[in-house]
Amino acid sequence: MRKRSLVLGAVLVATFGTTLAGASVQATAHASATARGLIVGDARFFPVMLIDQCAPADVARGKSLGINLIVNESCPGVAPLQQLATMRGSALAVLPIAAAKARGAGLVGWTYPDEPENNKWTPASLAKAFPYPRGNTDGLVTFMTTGGGFLRQAPYASTQVAPAVYGKFAQLADMAGFDLYPLGHCQSDLSAVYNAQRAFVKLAGSTPTFQWIETGPIKPTYCGGFTMSPAQLSAEVWLAVVGGARGIGYFTHTWSPDHQAFDVTPAVQTAMSQTNALLSSVTPGLLGTTVASSANSPAIKVIARAGGGKTYVFAVNTTRSDVKAQIRVPALNDNSVTVVDENRSLPIAGHALVDHFGPLQVNVYVQAP
Repeated sequence: MRKRSLVLGAVLVATFGTTLAGASVQATAHASATARGLIVGDARFFPVMLIDQCAPADVARGKSLGINLIVNESCPGVAPLQQLATMRGSALAVLPIAAAKARGAGLVGWTYPDEPENNKWTPASLAKAFPYPRGNTDGLVTFMTTGGGFLRQAPYASTQVAPAVYGKFAQLADMAGFDLYPLGHCQSDLSAVYNAQRAFVKLAGSTPTFQWIETGPIKPTYCGGFTMSPAQLSAEVWLAVVGGARGIGYFTHTWSPDHQAFDVTPAVQTAMSQTNALLSSVTPGLLGTTVASSANSPAIKVIARAGGGKTYVFAVNTTRSDVKAQIRVPALNDNSVTVVDENRSLPIAGHALVDHFGPLQVNVYVQAP
């Protein structure tokens, strides 16, 4: 879990480049959400986020890693409109819902208080404090982040809050997410990322969802001060996607003993950059329509989506062992698929492919008509 004090809002900032749908950062941007994810301007948008990166240099670093959204929950001494000014020309922003009357260049919406279930909020009290309906006609969207206590699996399950309450929180917003951090809970089984995402999608109903991904121990005492590997980071990101996420974020903060907003090993930074580049290259699939898919091995988690006139298949090995698996997607033609970023292709027979997966390996396949 993230170590935070109670706040009444957060700031969400998105850095945009020409590859991100050409969204305008010069004026308040029109945004909306559907079950398939966010829409900014006229284009679908897959958010890749950091949190609490408050200075211009922080935004620049995020952009260099392929980040397109920065969630500033707390920037002491920097007013919301001042943050908008800091981001002008290179970022879009979502301000605290407590500042919902503010307007400015690059504004796309608002965010509710973080982890409300752990900060003495109920869905009813939150809705009363911030009466801002989903699908508001002002063209701005709302975001919500809860903890992962809805997962009925030790050690994540909350003994204080029922899973249905998490769903009620999620359904207050236009887009909702959660944090889980299995390695930070001393759990090496990363399949919990997938299981939690699947559970949250069901709780959220028509609300598109995202998940925060850990980048290392928040404090040296967490699970003996483990060192996160690039393969673990990549697997967590793609397990969230395969579980149904329409966005992801990275939590990069540490307290050891002083707070650092971005404390990530060079190897994991490289993995973030590579993962984000792959996410960007397959965005039509990430935001496409989910189609039927299955794998003949429980070790392999898979989802298939149709988008941009192509069929995309995302698959992750959840184990530390080599696995050979058959993946069946009825939407695939009996021809071949390209393995993205691997300079190879695989034959399709009976709407199925067979491939080998190394430990925690991620494979992305695409087929054009």
